[in-house]
Amino acid sequence: MADSHPSPGGTPTAIRRLDEDHAPPVPSPLNPDQSRSRAIPKPVAREQREKKDSLKKRESVAGARGATPDVKQNFKAPPASGPKRVVLPAPEPQAYLAPRDSIFAPHEPEPIYTPDGSAQLKRPVDINYNNKNTRTAYCVADPLFPHMQLYRQTEVTPFTPHMSVHDSDRNIHFDSSCRTITNVKGWRMARANVFAREGSLYYEVKVVRGIPESSQIGFQETEVQPHVRMGWTRREAPLDAPVGFDGYSYGVTDTRFDTMHRSRVGKFLAPKTKNKAKPKTPQTANPDAPMEPIRTGDVIGMMITLPPLNLHRKVVAGTYNPAVDLYSSTPDPDAPPPDIIRDRAPIISRHTYYLEHSEYQPTKIIKAYGDRAPVNAHRPYFNHEEIPLRSLPHSNIKVYKNGELVGTAFENLLAFLPPASMPTGEHGVRQGFDDGSLGYYPAISVFSGGIAEANFGPDFWYPPPDLQTQSQDVEMGNIEPQFPSSSDDAPKPRAISERYAEQIAEDVVWDIIDEAGFFAQDGGYR
Repeated sequence: MADSHPSPGGTPTAIRRLDEDHAPPVPSPLNPDQSRSRAIPKPVAREQREKKDSLKKRESVAGARGATPDVKQNFKAPPASGPKRVVLPAPEPQAYLAPRDSIFAPHEPEPIYTPDGSAQLKRPVDINYNNKNTRTAYCVADPLFPHMQLYRQTEVTPFTPHMSVHDSDRNIHFDSSCRTITNVKGWRMARANVFAREGSLYYEVKVVRGIPESSQIGFQETEVQPHVRMGWTRREAPLDAPVGFDGYSYGVTDTRFDTMHRSRVGKFLAPKTKNKAKPKTPQTANPDAPMEPIRTGDVIGMMITLPPLNLHRKVVAGTYNPAVDLYSSTPDPDAPPPDIIRDRAPIISRHTYYLEHSEYQPTKIIKAYGDRAPVNAHRPYFNHEEIPLRSLPHSNIKVYKNGELVGTAFENLLAFLPPASMPTGEHGVRQGFDDGSLGYYPAISVFSGGIAEANFGPDFWYPPPDLQTQSQDVEMGNIEPQFPSSSDDAPKPRAISERYAEQIAEDVVWDIIDEAGFFAQDGGYR
């Protein structure tokens, strides 16, 4: 192929490159040479594009900040006159009947019994379990509540403090009293139906089947041993993990009898003595002697101490001053009254009526706090920039073993009032409200056939010293929790079983308040 072609004058002309102007090689009147006259146009300036975050970053920021308001400013709860009102049809006739009791089925293929054979442990069936997004409570239609869509909260048997059937993993088995639990799979957890919000409360756990003695007949080191853990958890803690797994729960292990929080082991702090001289280094309980593991037959007592709710609200609001805000045995007259907002709606599931609530969700900052990275910069304290990482002053968890105080397992527990605890913001769920269920719950985790029995009082196997019972109350009108006037003293412990009657009374009062609010919205007596 030729690289050039002849011109009219006989002189070869080179082929033009593609980047040259498409003008004829020889100018003519119809095609003049315009290389000198035509100006090259300047490129159009490109409009500056608005920089947007990637989808992954937006989801990350939404998980971290979407459930928590601006923590660099003092938090103020959003205004609300009452719970959301849901328009519902008239209740069916069966809605006025009391809900049926839970149904239990034996384990298959072989039933599970306690070691002494006195009780069979069964799994609940045909019930509505709580999940990560919603939780439920039994309800019944009542004509005395016409403005609240005729529904109010109720209970089913057993009418005592017990491990919650709905607030447990699906693999947990219960006895007839719902105080003894087991599980044949990996770590699973169950929460109680009573919880602590303020004061000092106590409960016990007996290991019915756990780590056996090494000299026990038939024991082999290669066998999978049953295990039991106990502690305190919040609403956000997962049920398919042991207590102490994340930042929302505090527990103790049975193998080495260590403390467990964020899946990190720790040591007990030695009990405080009356000597005011401060040690040079932190003291642990019996640092020279190894801790004996928790074995079958041991009774572990768990005592939690929380500050008053008015002091708790100052912590989450950013107005707490450790030099001024101390314990007080008298209520603060300037403290705002508790404002409980319960956004819920009646539903029917498995032929049973429930009130459905939005569940509180783990926040991004607490997930980062529970990260098992080699270096974790998140350290909770009472005025932390992130509200979920603010700790409660004068709060702790003490552990007893067979009636003897082992030591303090944890101090400065994390705050739980909003916005430290927030529900999901999806589907129009309002945030920033306390629905009355926030607090620390007794929790028990069992592993591979471990069996544990809970005792919520008042008849404890090993009651702690200075335990206050209902029979010791002097004034019937004084129902406020008693707190000491000095931070060096601790409030008198109570059995957490007393919270069962208190929670029922609180639910009744809140139902009446909600009914009165809806009655006023409908015009009252006009």
